[in-house]
Amino acid sequence: MYNLYDVKRSDDGLNYTFTTRSNIEYQIALISYPLGDVSAFSLSLYPESDPSTAPDYWIKNTVINIIGEILKNDSNSVFYVCDTADGRQNKRHLAFEYWFQKSNSEYKYVKKYDYCIVSENGYPINASILLNVNNPLANYLIEVFEKAMEEN
Repeated sequence: MYNLYDVKRSDDGLNYTFTTRSNIEYQIALISYPLGDVSAFSLSLYPESDPSTAPDYWIKNTVINIIGEILKNDSNSVFYVCDTADGRQNKRHLAFEYWFQKSNSEYKYVKKYDYCIVSENGYPINASILLNVNNPLANYLIEVFEKAMEEN
């Protein structure tokens, strides 16, 4: 994948940081989260300040590359829930869907399953789980992921 930012990885491999050309630092945090009898990584992407409105495709490429590297290990799985705090969860979901579609040719071993529920307040909560297609527990992980979403 072209045009990647230089990424600094924490010693434990659970945090990644990079700084954009606009001098905005991003952090990707992975948190091990129990899904049934196994664990998956919850992924969070944080800019240190509000990103500019101009698209920066290097951010997309960098995040996709990090996730692709994590999922090379076929037993890893990554999920995310689009933040609803500012009402932009649908835009985030569409952006992540676009990112996935753009990365699919390079990372053919990554499969994405989407899940959406409607909150008690009537707004959609979009979530996805990313898996290596060779993960022997893929069906189980999808099942417990859906169950966990329904319980929250």
